[in-house]
Amino acid sequence: MTINFRRASLLAIGTALMSAAAFPALAYVGPGAGLTLLGALWGLILAVVVSLGFVLLWPLRRMMRRHKQTQPPADDDPTHSMLANPSEDRTERRM
Repeated sequence: MTINFRRASLLAIGTALMSAAAFPALAYVGPGAGLTLLGALWGLILAVVVSLGFVLLWPLRRMMRRHKQTQPPADDDPTHSMLANPSEDRTERRM
């Protein structure tokens, strides 16, 4: 058990020393590359949000669709139908 503890402590100390000894890269990222990176990031975030929303709302949409199919049909009055166009209606429009 002491060997594993010794190995883990040496690894932690070595990682801390290497992190402390790192110098800044002093690199320049131009505005075009930065905007491209931001656009890709926003696109990725939006894709994840939309896909999660679709998966979470799918049962709700399915329930609404089933509820609509089980409802009794509305009154079948031909005067209120979109396809009904009696000749009296045509004469009233022309006046």
